[in-house]
Amino acid sequence: MFSWHIEQLQWTCQVFYFTTNSLESERDRFVIRLLQFTAMMIVTLTHNHLQVSAVEPNPVQKQTDLKRQVETLITQLDDNQRRVREQAESKLIELGTPVLSLLPPPELVTTASVREALIRVKLQIEKQAALDSLHSSLISLEGSYSLKSILQHISSQSGNTFGLHKITDETLNRKIQVEFAKTPFWQAIDELCQKLPLTYQIDGSSDSMQFQLNTEDNSSRSSKDLKTCYDGPFKITILDIQNRPLRGSSNKDLLSVKFQVEVEPRLRPLFLSYAAREIHCSTSQSKKLSPFTPQANLELPLGEGGKNVNFTMTWVLNNEQKHSTFNIQGTMQMELAAETLPITFDNLLESKGAIRRRGNVSVELVNVEQKNLLTSQTCNVRIALSYDYGGPAFESHRTWIYHNRAYLENPEGQKYWLNGASHTTLESAGKIGVSYQFTDLPLRQNSLRFTYLAPTLITAAPISFRFEKLKLPADGDKNTP
Repeated sequence: MFSWHIEQLQWTCQVFYFTTNSLESERDRFVIRLLQFTAMMIVTLTHNHLQVSAVEPNPVQKQTDLKRQVETLITQLDDNQRRVREQAESKLIELGTPVLSLLPPPELVTTASVREALIRVKLQIEKQAALDSLHSSLISLEGSYSLKSILQHISSQSGNTFGLHKITDETLNRKIQVEFAKTPFWQAIDELCQKLPLTYQIDGSSDSMQFQLNTEDNSSRSSKDLKTCYDGPFKITILDIQNRPLRGSSNKDLLSVKFQVEVEPRLRPLFLSYAAREIHCSTSQSKKLSPFTPQANLELPLGEGGKNVNFTMTWVLNNEQKHSTFNIQGTMQMELAAETLPITFDNLLESKGAIRRRGNVSVELVNVEQKNLLTSQTCNVRIALSYDYGGPAFESHRTWIYHNRAYLENPEGQKYWLNGASHTTLESAGKIGVSYQFTDLPLRQNSLRFTYLAPTLITAAPISFRFEKLKLPADGDKNTP
């Protein structure tokens, strides 16, 4: 239909062209040329509209088409031919995370082979999504913008949220020239902190980075004084370097280096593990120092809501090496709960017994109790969780499932993060129950939503770092790198 209209418009333009050449009046030729130009514009706009429509289909239609495609592939998982079954499984995995919400719960699938195939598909998709979430967020923004606008762009591109209530409007509206071309998140943040200057703290309860102006009262030293290394979503900083006498030795000291590892706020780190033998220190003359505890293997939990962790490495140092410079390099591992999915229950009081599913996690809202006090109210929420699979993956996750975050939200969008106790109410193979207590809620809040944040996979992310030309502070100087 559209192509017929385009052909008609093109034919009309040709008629205009020949008619224009046959007219002697300049005025008539001008009018005809104007009509010709208008017709050509209509042709161009119509053609572009058709191209855009072909490239960007309606989102609702796109979701409908995806659902139909997934249903077809699930049917093919039960095909008589092995090749068809394998191709269907591979195609489902290629479609990625959008299909997770469209896959049926395995326990509702009667055919054993299809049920096992769906479990494999979910595991592969979630594993890849988890690995993708461990990459560094890249920021692209070039030009002069206000600080507020820059942080909004960084937030939208990285998924990290910021708190700006401690910064004045004057500072937020200040124009800054930035040249971010796929710049990793931490480098972009550190560049901003040096230009203004700013400092930040990560609020683990809301997974947000809280900014404030850098003053002598809230920062004992500038970030320019610190040695920093970046690796993916991790920032590794040397906070302190010093030497102290080695007890029982007259010619040896201990070189002590304090590190800090920070994680992008959007991620949920669980614990840092490292071995002393995998972190190496050498002098500028390439002489390796021996670790003070060479057999040490440590795991440092970050705690609930923690986004950074400090640790200290110590090496044996000869007296004549104290005036040298040092190079340090090594590897560590950060265990993270990756690809966190929100599971939400609307209108909490009327949703008892409801079951919500995201990825491989099913959550049942077992019970809700609200109690009005004089000036506030409390709300106790009890949920039961089940995973599609048990085994090592679930066992690894179960250690941390007690600390999964949850919050209430009113109709206006105000969130009330968990501020009371949480404890386990039941346990069985592949299942767990948790009770959350929310306190100090405003009175007459009866249309609350409850959201449970469930990581779908526990995975270890490697961290590599290297620092060069580190110096011990001179006697009487501050212990800075």
